[in-house]
Amino acid sequence: MGFPSRKVPAPDRAPGHIATSKDHGRPGAPAGWLAAGAVLFAVSVLVYRQLLSANPILWGHTDEWVYRAAGLVVRQHPADVYRTLLGEPGAQKLPFTYPPFAALLFSLGSSASFAVWQGVLVVVNVLLLPVILYLCLHISGRRGITGAAQAFALAAAALWLEPVYMTMYFGQINLVLLALAIADLALPDSCRWKGIGVGLAAGLKLTPLIFIPYLLATRRIRAGLVALLTFAATVAIGFGVLPTASRGFWSGNLASRGNSMLQNQSINGLLERLLPGHPDAHTLWVILALTVGLAGLAAAVVASRRGLELLGIVLTALTGLLISPISWTHHWVWALLPGLALMVAGARRGTAQDVAVVRTRDWVARAAGLTVLLVLFGEWPRPGLVGRVREWLPAGFLRFAPHGNGLEYTWHGWWLLVGNMYLLLAALAMIGAAWYLFAVRRPGLRHPR
Repeated sequence: MGFPSRKVPAPDRAPGHIATSKDHGRPGAPAGWLAAGAVLFAVSVLVYRQLLSANPILWGHTDEWVYRAAGLVVRQHPADVYRTLLGEPGAQKLPFTYPPFAALLFSLGSSASFAVWQGVLVVVNVLLLPVILYLCLHISGRRGITGAAQAFALAAAALWLEPVYMTMYFGQINLVLLALAIADLALPDSCRWKGIGVGLAAGLKLTPLIFIPYLLATRRIRAGLVALLTFAATVAIGFGVLPTASRGFWSGNLASRGNSMLQNQSINGLLERLLPGHPDAHTLWVILALTVGLAGLAAAVVASRRGLELLGIVLTALTGLLISPISWTHHWVWALLPGLALMVAGARRGTAQDVAVVRTRDWVARAAGLTVLLVLFGEWPRPGLVGRVREWLPAGFLRFAPHGNGLEYTWHGWWLLVGNMYLLLAALAMIGAAWYLFAVRRPGLRHPR
């Protein structure tokens, strides 16, 4: 289904790799790289574990407390799941903001202790990091041992990037849902079950909902409809089991939600900070969201039609993050992890016929892009106060901007750039991708799916 494609053999090596005699006679080289990548990832995980052990303050899992509490409410007083503030006993309480289908899922494990919840989610999130990155690399043609080695190496660094780090800190399920959606998008278009993963992920959290119009717009109609029907099924199940809670959730004005906090890196968050309380701020956001949404999806569709599937996925994720009312920094794993893979493998599945068009400047551009992602999204250590002791803890560049207690409203000059860094990087990435797609204008062959 979709656009005409030429049947080409799957590459055994990275896109742009020119086979030489040096590649033969070294059968242990790929396995050695795999071992090195796995060791690097293991060391990164051990350092992360040691950091948590030494600083229990980094083991809060605030959002996971809300998940479990919502599951308990569903079992005891289901109509109150969106009326009650939830969270850790004796700590700040928060509202449950996920769809009713997610509350039903959380109720299945709510009888387990919170320690079990913590342990299971941390292990699952850590293990899913290389899996997600491998799936992304697979979409661009990096398969087998080479792809696995690169996935492990990228995962070792990704654990220390702010969106991933904060996902772990809050006990979020972003990585679980991202794995579900990416595994689905990596399926061949001919697979009749393609779309279920995206629809299910959207039923649990609205962030991946943007991939349904992406599938439909790229003429993968069956996959798009399967995703839409799966999402609709999750909504129907919610109404069937939790009718009162479902009416409260879906009848609420979801688009009106906003937040001016530093951590809300969306267009709406930017406007909340720049125009606090302005009567036209919401209207301006709607106009900008529609404009960016249409332009971003259009660029993603063009990328996909030219065989640049991973680029299309990254552009779709960035579009969704920008136009969402709230895009907390931990939501940005949806674009960051596929973006890392894009910088390593490129956007197109490579074949021998592609070698002539792979140029050194492309490799340099991707290396520079990877460096930017690792540096600007990194959780670089900064001195922080833990109890009465000042220790070096991961903090990242974003939090250099004054924030909290309304300080976001005082930004000017340099702080406006730092405090809206994710937004600016996303805008530059989308403009750069659009320029690339316009400049090349060479119809690529859609990779076999």
